[in-house]
Amino acid sequence: MIQGNCLCGQIHFEASEIPGMVFNCHCSRCRKAHGAAFSTQVICSKDSLKFSIGQEHLREYVVGNIVRAFCGNCGSRLMNYSKGPEYLSVSISTIEGRKELMPVGECFVLDKLPFVELGSTIAHYPQLPLFT
Repeated sequence: MIQGNCLCGQIHFEASEIPGMVFNCHCSRCRKAHGAAFSTQVICSKDSLKFSIGQEHLREYVVGNIVRAFCGNCGSRLMNYSKGPEYLSVSISTIEGRKELMPVGECFVLDKLPFVELGSTIAHYPQLPLFT
C-alpha cells in the first residue's frame, strides 16, 4: 500500500501498488505535465484508490480517455488514470515513506529528450508495457 499527498498537504490518498510496476515515462504529455525531462510513475490498482482527506480539492484535466489529477490549491501532479477500469499511475514524488520503490523500466523511450540517458540496468519500451 502506498500513501501520498500533495505539496500543500490538503490532499492525502492511498492505493495498492502492483509489485514491480514502476516506470520512468518519457512521453511528451508527462514531461509537460510534470515540468521535467520524464516522470516516474507507480502503477496501482485503480479500484484501491482512497482519499483520506481533501478529495474536494482534486482537479482533473481530461484528454481523450486519460485523466490527469492534480491539487487545485498547490498544483501538485498526483496521478493519471483512464476513464475505464484499466489503471492508475501515481507520481512517485507524491508518495511518502517508500524509498525502496525503484523503476523497472522506461517507457515511451522514442519520445525522450536527447540529453536524457536511459538506465542501463532496466528495460526500455516504446510504450507502457501491458500488464496482467
